[in-house]
Amino acid sequence: MGLVLINALASTAGGGMTYLHNILPRLSELDRVNHYLVLVPPAHLAEYSSLVRERVRLETAPVGSGLLARLWWEQSGLRSYIKERGVEVLVSLGNFALLGSPVPQILFSRNDLYFSRYFEQNLRARGLYAELIGNRLKRRLAQLSIKRAEVNIVPTSAFADHIRAFNGQAEADFEVLHFGFDPAVFASDEEPLAQEQLAKLRLNEPHRRLLCVSHYNYFRNFETLIRALPLIKEQAGSDIQLVLTTDLRRGAIYGGYDATAAAELIDRLGVRDDIAMLGAVDYRRLHHLYRLCDLCVCPSYAESFGHPMLEAMASGLPVVAADLDVHREVCGEAALYFAVFDERSLAAQCVRVLRDRALSEALKARGSEQHRRFSWDEHVRSLVALVERCLAARQPLAQAIN
Repeated sequence: MGLVLINALASTAGGGMTYLHNILPRLSELDRVNHYLVLVPPAHLAEYSSLVRERVRLETAPVGSGLLARLWWEQSGLRSYIKERGVEVLVSLGNFALLGSPVPQILFSRNDLYFSRYFEQNLRARGLYAELIGNRLKRRLAQLSIKRAEVNIVPTSAFADHIRAFNGQAEADFEVLHFGFDPAVFASDEEPLAQEQLAKLRLNEPHRRLLCVSHYNYFRNFETLIRALPLIKEQAGSDIQLVLTTDLRRGAIYGGYDATAAAELIDRLGVRDDIAMLGAVDYRRLHHLYRLCDLCVCPSYAESFGHPMLEAMASGLPVVAADLDVHREVCGEAALYFAVFDERSLAAQCVRVLRDRALSEALKARGSEQHRRFSWDEHVRSLVALVERCLAARQPLAQAIN
């Protein structure tokens, strides 16, 4: 029996929150031996408390807002925290390791931005040189973290290959633990979408709806999707509505990403009336939104996994995704792929799905099978096995010290 610390202080949004919502209830069910202490962000302590079971305890830490504040506490306060509580294995979920950890450390690398040349090109094109320098510093820390961790976990083989190629380290060792998906949990909440969001969908009008699930940021490649919209409208032979789970306005900034350029592009192309901007949609309500749409588009140019693609396939939507190795690993033959920054390629693939019913039904059928390959139970079992491996490796060292 050991005490395992899961550092989840970085799990404040998106995939990080999805991860905790799914693994916290399963830790007690799938590991009947070890105890877990989970560090969560202060603002989310109450939310996550309802998910824990026996042998799992939540705590938080005195971290301020922002990445730098979190990193400072992790490198200055986490080491003593581990020693005071008798932690035997550290699991770091946030891409960066505790340097000089006093116990074996399992590190999750899941942010492709640090290894994405597309992202660097985009930042240069936008003239964001301070952000470019900041991203390179984060990359150095991520690279150092990978070297210092005893076990490195990635969510896809394609992402592992991407890191190896970027770092020039063909021999680097990674454990691939696919993230999972639980369709029963995903679709369990019956409360409908908010009325103001439903009103924006104009359900009484015969639109074909293209859905993109993401808050705004540069690497989600919104601009390519927006440029494709007039082409889709022209070629599809039906009324088209693009549905977004964000709001693209001049001056709107989401997590440091300025949506002004995207908002201006929308107005320049004259397509604002063709876009339903719903703002953030509660994760528990998302399954309703998927089922109201005809096609899911995933245009991101930097990914380590891609939860919306699994959600779409489980909801019976065909998927059109940017042609990334990660996307192909997750979707296989259940999606059509387009050249990353080519709006004509994106439009052509969307139009194929919208106009060819047989193709659309085939993609739905393949998606129904594909999403079943991803299991949170299997993910947690594999994680527990790695924890046990670290505990076993630590015991001889502890005996030698004693």
